[in-house]
Amino acid sequence: MLFQRINRSDPEKIFVIGYNSSSDSWSNGYVVRWDYSTDVNGVGMEKPAAAGAAGVGCQAIAGVAAETIAASAYGLVQVWGYHSAVRVSSGTGTSVAVGTALRCARTAWYAFIAMPVTGTAANCYPKGFALAAQTLYTTTATKAFIQCL
Repeated sequence: MLFQRINRSDPEKIFVIGYNSSSDSWSNGYVVRWDYSTDVNGVGMEKPAAAGAAGVGCQAIAGVAAETIAASAYGLVQVWGYHSAVRVSSGTGTSVAVGTALRCARTAWYAFIAMPVTGTAANCYPKGFALAAQTLYTTTATKAFIQCL
């Protein structure tokens, strides 16, 4: 784990080194999960599975890519703290308000979405909260506080 040095002007952040075991490159702000199907080694990560896929688990979210990470490469994944460009989608017919709890959006593999109160994903634990409003259905870089630790 990498802990950002404490100073007055920057918020604290915690990072882990992750290995991109998928075939896609990740951009800064993409949400990633632990790879528990192929690289079960504690560093392998992949994009979350689509809705309805076998083994979908919101609890397996590892964090948010803190930089561009090429396929089959290592890079920094942020697991706790303020991030200025987390990919967030409001979802169909909803919006993300400041302070909204965020969970993995299983239909947009690389994003967070507003936490539901009921329904099939109600058992998914929040992995952060929004620090800026977001009303677009498409994913947008949004300020958020990450809590994947």
